[in-house]
Amino acid sequence: MNRQDGISLIDQVVDRHNLQLAKEKVRKNKGAPGVDGITVDELDEYMAKYYSHLIRKLKDGTYQPQPVRRLDIPKADGSMRHLGIPCVLDRVVQQAILQVLDPIIDPHFSDNSYGFRRGRNAHQAIQKVQQYYEEGYRVVVDCDLKSYFDTINHQKLRNNLEWYIKDKLVLKLIWNFLKSGILDSDYYIETESGTPQGGPLSPLLANVYLHQLDRELERRGHRFVRYADDFVIYVKTRRAGERVMESVTAFVEKDLRLTVNKDKSSITTPTKAKFLGFHLWRHRGKSGADLVSRPNNASETNSGK
Repeated sequence: MNRQDGISLIDQVVDRHNLQLAKEKVRKNKGAPGVDGITVDELDEYMAKYYSHLIRKLKDGTYQPQPVRRLDIPKADGSMRHLGIPCVLDRVVQQAILQVLDPIIDPHFSDNSYGFRRGRNAHQAIQKVQQYYEEGYRVVVDCDLKSYFDTINHQKLRNNLEWYIKDKLVLKLIWNFLKSGILDSDYYIETESGTPQGGPLSPLLANVYLHQLDRELERRGHRFVRYADDFVIYVKTRRAGERVMESVTAFVEKDLRLTVNKDKSSITTPTKAKFLGFHLWRHRGKSGADLVSRPNNASETNSGK
């Protein structure tokens, strides 16, 4: 069982100070209510009333999260992104777990992973791809994962979590969140895979799952950058790019049990690749070392082309 100064993980999760910080974080983030209709403004009163009941259930392993409320957000391509909105109390519990687990797990992550990590951001990820370009890696393998958050394999995720977490009560809590289900209007949907976007734990769990991909790419010696489920690999020739696309697709689909969206994946150049809303461009007559980043929808008239 993971312990810090003799205190088990579950005791760290239910620590009064940790729960207070989690409650303040959830309230600060605001957000819509879940299926029970309780708002963030009602958290103080609700938690004060049920505090001892909450602690008991968390410590004896009987805490059962409520289903998440489905909210569909239109995407630019006309499809829908499914968000899962947990109840505010479930968000507090998830945040409390996150505050304990993140310092334990994050140090194991790859230096090439930038998404949803403290002290790391998209700007740093863009600087890294600029560096690869300047080092002569002028071909980009741009791999798109289809419905990543909805298709994470629960058992593989649990196996990965067990490498970091030995506290069975914390593992059971996370498992219960994964299996809590979705309420779409009045229709209940069992969750056999995926982690709902909308809960505080989701980004950490997503990084835990794709850490397998990072390790494989590092093992192969690839230059890559990953930001959550967006990742690009830089190589020197198109022929190398074709080989990498084929082998990485096989690994993703066989070993990770995810799906590569072949319609959105491509072998391209850094000036055409879309990554985190930016691509690289060059002022006319400038060398590769003078590359800068700009949004994809920026006016082409300023590109110097």
